[in-house]
Amino acid sequence: MKTFWEVGVRLREDLSEILSPLFSRAGTRGLAFAEGEGGLELLAYFDEPQDATWWTREVRRAMREAGFPTHRVVQVRVRAIPAEDWAGRWKEGYTPFPVGRRFLITPSWAQPPDAGGRVLLVIDPGMAFGTGTHETTQHCLLALEEYWSGRSLLDVGTGTGILAIAAARMNPEARIVALDIDPEACAVALENLARNGVRERVALICGTLEDAPEERFEMVMANLTADVLLNMLPLFPHRLEAGGTLVLSGLLEGDEGLFLEALAARAFRLIEIKRGGEWRTIIARYEPTSVLRSSGGPS
Repeated sequence: MKTFWEVGVRLREDLSEILSPLFSRAGTRGLAFAEGEGGLELLAYFDEPQDATWWTREVRRAMREAGFPTHRVVQVRVRAIPAEDWAGRWKEGYTPFPVGRRFLITPSWAQPPDAGGRVLLVIDPGMAFGTGTHETTQHCLLALEEYWSGRSLLDVGTGTGILAIAAARMNPEARIVALDIDPEACAVALENLARNGVRERVALICGTLEDAPEERFEMVMANLTADVLLNMLPLFPHRLEAGGTLVLSGLLEGDEGLFLEALAARAFRLIEIKRGGEWRTIIARYEPTSVLRSSGGPS
């Protein structure tokens, strides 16, 4: 049985927005929250053993840099836990909730009898990112609402499959490809696709972007970390139609400048930057003809 390492930070109040970027940079597999006496416990999960002394120092440093006194951190601890215990933690506080104008997200064990006219997304997390509670996932769902016409979508780093499922539920006729390099995430996504009745509508690939079909899409979404996104940036123009939309999520505050410069050099025009706490999502349109005109090439 696989073992994961849980880092628990008990706080006197909900300061998770301050600490979530720290966990993200450290490569967490997922975050959970547990309410208890005297405050909230933020839980992060990792594949490799973690050092409690290092985490105590880094958590307190993050608090100081954000202007909060360190006494608001009650305890920092590390422990090894079986994989199924991680999934059980989600069930304690994961209940149905709306996102945007159209979506209602729910775990299978709390599925409501009536979605109230919203598109119901039934998502069980397993060991994969993307339950819809995180700002970056919500930004992507909002981008689907606002900028996708429903023809085709490539979901890079699909995690639980939530974005591909949302697209398939919005338009059953759309061409949707979802991929992830993590076999565990692919297994979770496959279960969620079947749970939502869209298994046959989404092509799921367990592999890299290079393993995806050689075709262009109306929208490409990638909800990953900034370093991974930056390395993948040269590949995205080859996967987008002219006029197509690129959604880059998982950036932290301060990452925008580097990405905007790199996108402009690759014929992308900024549409919007979505902001939530420390997180940023860039939405840009691919306009290769603008580069041709500016360079004096054919238009």
